[in-house]
Amino acid sequence: MDKIYTKKFQIQTYEVDHRAKALTLSLLNYLQDTAGNHAALLGFSVLDLLKKRMTWILSRYHVRIFRYPGLDERIVVSTWPSGKQGIFALRDFEIADERGEILAAATSSWILWNVNAKQPARLEENLPDSVTHDKRALPDDFPTLPPCPTADRELAFRVAMQDIDFNNHVNHAVYIQWALETVPEELLRTFRPTDIEVAFKGEAFYGEEIVSRVKRIGDDPGPVFLHGIFNGPKEAELTRLRTVWGRV
Repeated sequence: MDKIYTKKFQIQTYEVDHRAKALTLSLLNYLQDTAGNHAALLGFSVLDLLKKRMTWILSRYHVRIFRYPGLDERIVVSTWPSGKQGIFALRDFEIADERGEILAAATSSWILWNVNAKQPARLEENLPDSVTHDKRALPDDFPTLPPCPTADRELAFRVAMQDIDFNNHVNHAVYIQWALETVPEELLRTFRPTDIEVAFKGEAFYGEEIVSRVKRIGDDPGPVFLHGIFNGPKEAELTRLRTVWGRV
């Protein structure tokens, strides 16, 4: 079996923004969908693992977007397991247009979690080296992201049922969407995220109150923000993010 898995998509009307370009959330969903398909082919999907009382937990995510595809454009998403870092399994991604131009690259870091023992499972016993491909789409050693300092702005959200995945907690793409929504409207209308770094630190569940905070920390090469997602009443930190924005 080829170590790189590919899947084709066409950008639909419900997947674009007010400028007829793919939503950031749409691109994240394409990556998630393709990774899930590949994991299922390899026998390591969440549904496969739950039968063994294990699951995947996403720890870190880094997405870099060079161009947002437009309405009706056809794209190809590629993904592959890209190695191991200690207890973490790595998975990388690329999005290309029909000409082969790379539109986005991403890398992610996952923990294989033993549900019964409530601790990481040994990758050596569950993820053979034969399925990994020695290539990084986006080299990243995942250094610690700084916490969001005093916020310029914050928004409150209530976890809806549509935010929940089949692990019964909030899907990882939803946290990113909550963070992006805190950026000022004038930037949302003229800029898009070009670089998104995420560190996941906690879980959120149906009905909980969530607070998303943002602080602008620079302009190199475009607006740069730190974000923090918190459980509102408990003030427990759930996610840290750093985003860079550009006119793409």
